[in-house]
Formats: sequence, structure tokens, C-alpha cells
Amino acid sequence: MAHLEGTRFVSLLLQAQPNLGGLTPEQIQQIALEALRRPGNPVTDTLAMLVPFAFFATILVISWLLLRHRQTRMQARAEFHKQLLDKFNSGPEFAEFLESKGSQRFLGELWSQSMGPKDRVLNAMRNGIVLAVLGLGLLGLSLTRSGFLVPAVLALALGVGFLVSTVISHRLSKQWDQNQKSDRENAPVA
Repeated sequence: MAHLEGTRFVSLLLQAQPNLGGLTPEQIQQIALEALRRPGNPVTDTLAMLVPFAFFATILVISWLLLRHRQTRMQARAEFHKQLLDKFNSGPEFAEFLESKGSQRFLGELWSQSMGPKDRVLNAMRNGIVLAVLGLGLLGLSLTRSGFLVPAVLALALGVGFLVSTVISHRLSKQWDQNQKSDRENAPVA
């Protein structure tokens, strides 16, 4: 079956380009005969076509799993808050709970578990470093083997993008902290 598909491809190729870069008809016939003698392996050809799809499917699955993990954490936190609020019968009881030192320590620990701006910047920096090193490794591998140049450039570009994003986020957070401090200092005292 693959042998017949190869003949169709070669015949279409010969019809589409009658003068293949100045080749003589004998050379064209020799190329066609060589292509028919060595048909591609259908298993490796199919796998070669599936690799890019598997790569993007893996990226989609990882993104989906990260999103589901984040949604599960948010849902668990919302459920915890709901159960905590259900324990109190009235507003004054809840206000009394919030003013106690134990509740402030408990709530401080609860909120410290979420990722703050510094954690996000460090996470982006870690991702950038890992992707940049992966891209450099693939780039080095592409010097000895073919087929690694495109993934190398993509990984390197993503890594550099994460690092640039980290630098911009860090500078903006510093600027915003300075603006907030100057706003507090310039605020009129009541």
C-alpha cells in the first residue's frame, strides 16, 4: 500500500515540476526509481507525524493539570472559610475572634501559604533559568544531530522571556513599593 502511495507522490511531483532545476529526464527517472525502491517505513513515518502533536498535547495536559490544581486549592480555601464563618452565631462573636491574638496568628499563617509577589517573581525566574538551560542544551545537541534546532530555539526563547518578565516584574514592584511609601509619607495626618 505504501509502495502505491509512493508512486502517486512521485508521479504528482513529476507532473508539478517538469523541469526540476535543470535535471535531465534520465536523472528524474533515476530519482523516481530510487524513491520507489526505498519506500519509507510506515511506522516511522506515522511516528514522525505524531511527535509534534504529542508535544503540544503534553503542553496542553500539563497546563490543564496546573489549572485544575489551582482551582482545587481555591475551592478548598473557600470551603474552609465557609466552615469557619459557619462556626459563629453572630457578628460580635466573629469580631471577638478576629481581635484575639490566636486568630491573628492563625490567619497570618493561612494567608502566608498563598504565593506573594516575591514568590511569583522567584517562580518565574526558576522557570526561565530551567527553560534557558534546556534550550542551550538542545542547541548544543542540534550541532551534532538534526531536528533539535526548532525545539532549542523555542525553549531558549521561552526561558529568555521568563527571565525578562522576572526583571520587569521586579523593577515594577520596587517602583510601586516606593510610590506607596511616598504616598504614605505625603498623606495628611488626621
